[in-house]
Amino acid sequence: MNHSIEVMEQTVLPCLLLIFAALSINATASAQVRVLEGSVAETRRNDGFSSGLQVELKVVGDVLKDAKGIRVIVEKAVDETGKNLLEEKKAEMDFKEINLQGDNNTKLSLELKPSERKSSVIKEISGYLEIFLPTKDPKSVITLASVMKGAGTPLSDAALKSAGLEVTIWTKEQYEARKKAEEERLRKEQEEKRKKRGTEPMEELGELLVAGLGKIFGGMFGGFDELSESSIVLTIKDPNAKLLDIDFEDAQGKPVKSSRTSSVGNQEGRTLVFSLDEKLPDTARVKFAVLTPASVSKVPFKLINVALP
Repeated sequence: MNHSIEVMEQTVLPCLLLIFAALSINATASAQVRVLEGSVAETRRNDGFSSGLQVELKVVGDVLKDAKGIRVIVEKAVDETGKNLLEEKKAEMDFKEINLQGDNNTKLSLELKPSERKSSVIKEISGYLEIFLPTKDPKSVITLASVMKGAGTPLSDAALKSAGLEVTIWTKEQYEARKKAEEERLRKEQEEKRKKRGTEPMEELGELLVAGLGKIFGGMFGGFDELSESSIVLTIKDPNAKLLDIDFEDAQGKPVKSSRTSSVGNQEGRTLVFSLDEKLPDTARVKFAVLTPASVSKVPFKLINVALP
């Protein structure tokens, strides 16, 4: 009997500590973050027509410096007549990239239904923010070494696979080689079809090339010709929308400065083009910031009597 009690105590205590740690993380984030009202825009006419209501939230807090993504969930929005201002359609649930305005604040935009013409204020807007903080969970950062050695083929990593991610890195040279090979293949196919069909109209080679390379590179190949020698391209399949940030480092962990110059596609297939300050060596590392439950802090907010224009 005593042994059973001892085992139970050993099992429960770590669980309680984990729960306490999770609550502490959220409490810390809540204490460090403030949500303020920003600009409010609504086009009203005398006939009662309104084009919709846009409310800006200003989020302030030093914790944002370590954050890699944010999303807002509005649970209640009513004007002074009691009209529900929440859109009936499903709200956008994807995390957004944080664009800091200054050192510690960012802005979020809410799209609400038009208020009643006689309303002068939004009586309440409330809900919560979810802030993605990779520093809170080591498992949310996947670091892969020597990634350029496998460029041109999907990266092989158990953690990426577990997150449902498929990532391929391409260099400009690889793109040009693939484009040349694809063009040659399509030219040969066209020639064979022409021999069989005679004078029957054929599809333009340029259109076929666009379609063929679009399947490989997500439609971004048109801009690849302008890539510098230090630019790279990532093709990504992320059906669960878990990948929120990508950083590049040398073999010693020193950051390699980069900027994302273009992006196209969706979670089923995205292509990102990065312009780097220097060409990545074969030993370069890439860090992927991936959503995990422990890396997300929830911050409740409530705004009262927000003035309407």
